[in-house]
Amino acid sequence: MDILNSLESLLPKYQTTLPFSKQTVSFVPFRVKDAKNISIILQEENRKLALTSLVDILKTNVKDINVLELCMADAEFLFLQIRSKSVDEQLNLIHNKERIQVSISEIYGKNSISSQTIELTNNVNLVLETPTIKDLLKLNTLNKEDVIQACIKKVIFNGEIFHVSKYVTDEIKLILDNLPMTVLPKFEEFLKTQPDLFLIIKTEDGDKEVNGFLTFFTYR
Repeated sequence: MDILNSLESLLPKYQTTLPFSKQTVSFVPFRVKDAKNISIILQEENRKLALTSLVDILKTNVKDINVLELCMADAEFLFLQIRSKSVDEQLNLIHNKERIQVSISEIYGKNSISSQTIELTNNVNLVLETPTIKDLLKLNTLNKEDVIQACIKKVIFNGEIFHVSKYVTDEIKLILDNLPMTVLPKFEEFLKTQPDLFLIIKTEDGDKEVNGFLTFFTYR
């Protein structure tokens, strides 16, 4: 243990402020033992596996926050900040089968952590909230339909509030399993307002915005 503490003390420490939760976070650069997780994050097509590796690597290099309580965009931002201090500021992305190089400092955040209430009927409302990493890890996949489910935090039924993560009665489960297709556009609009990282790249057709879950990792 003394050896590990000595090695830890040799690592430089940095700070950054997360763009969405506004938390100030201290971190250390990647280490050799992080190589496997970094490889998975950068190359794995299975985004759920990439997310799991992202969480593992953040837990290793960040000590003063609960990584599981972060939103996805804050976690991505933090990974990129650690990478910039461990490797360099440049990312190699593939866009339309062409390799482009961008600077991490050119990646920005938009939108904010939010919540919204959607009325299904006169006596049934759904409360949507920005999902955390903990919510996303519970999903089977990270496709849009599953992410929408992760956004549903509460069901208000006949004035009574049910927290989906704590206890769901048979009636509430029936509601969640039989949501009408008519509410899908409202869910999709909510997803569009969620915290997101993006960058602008120049193409022959003009400037193009690039964003999305884990885009800056799997498109390397």
